[in-house]
Amino acid sequence: MDTFQFEIRDLTKVYNGKTVLDIPHLTIKKGSIYGAMGPNGSGKTTLLSMLSLLLSPTSGKIYFEGIDIDEADKHVLRQKMTLVLQNPFLFSTTVEKNVAYGLKARGIEKGERKKRIMECLELVGLEGFEKRRADELSGGETQRVAIARALTLYPKVLLLDEPTANVDRRSVDVLEGILKELNQRFGITIILATHDINQAYRLADEVISLFGGKIAKSPVENLFKGRVLREKDIFLFDTGRIKVAILPETDEVSHISIPPEAVIISHEPISTSARNSFSGEIYQVADGGDSVTLVVDAGEKLTVKVTKKSFQEMRLNVGSRVYLTFKSSSVEVF
Repeated sequence: MDTFQFEIRDLTKVYNGKTVLDIPHLTIKKGSIYGAMGPNGSGKTTLLSMLSLLLSPTSGKIYFEGIDIDEADKHVLRQKMTLVLQNPFLFSTTVEKNVAYGLKARGIEKGERKKRIMECLELVGLEGFEKRRADELSGGETQRVAIARALTLYPKVLLLDEPTANVDRRSVDVLEGILKELNQRFGITIILATHDINQAYRLADEVISLFGGKIAKSPVENLFKGRVLREKDIFLFDTGRIKVAILPETDEVSHISIPPEAVIISHEPISTSARNSFSGEIYQVADGGDSVTLVVDAGEKLTVKVTKKSFQEMRLNVGSRVYLTFKSSSVEVF
């Protein structure tokens, strides 16, 4: 039996002559959580729309459980998956009637509808909300109602587009807990688009990093826009605030990404062959368990990751003056 929920081969999507998605190969395992991560315009929403069969590829193939979707009954396939948008539309009526919408559209009888509605509202922690009006809900509650509406259809796949983008911190925690439970209890394959790298790694079994419609080799962090300059035999990427030495693969470089793990942090300049060295001040500190994430203002704000041991031994904290050093070969160019 095929263990892949989805398999993508040579998939492209072109709008007005511009390629917005180009994925040679990608597999999504059944019963796993995937985070599609990347900045705005990276292709996350387009990917979800194509997996949910709302958009057709310009070229290439999508397979669902080993079946070529072009050769399958799309109406039947759509009943096995559902997409929850970033700003889900709810009718100006009760929560119960909103959750019932998909069931009524499929002709599910009243008794079964009631059972599923109660069941799914309980799953998202909204039992007792049946008679509440949808236009009185908070952003987090609105998302939970939309998820409950999706769950009443008993989908195999739940796709979510930035589900926590417009909700408060407490609602983020609640929504993430709901998604984990749905995956663990029912084996639902979950694919969520997010621009939050921490959320992607908190939730997902696997993270898909997208940039410019392509899958990036590593998570796109320290992403900067700018232009390439040449000084003698050195290529520099000018962000407008700092100039970073790079090894460009093409003259048409518009963005760079500096992996946080590639940056060495020190109290004094260090002797190294690395071409990039910047002084700065620690602006933010976040404890990540075995590691500590620092944000350093060195002209541009750069994220750096160090071990907890190094952080303590170096006595780093907000306001500490430091040097950041990294090789030009570690800079990813786009």
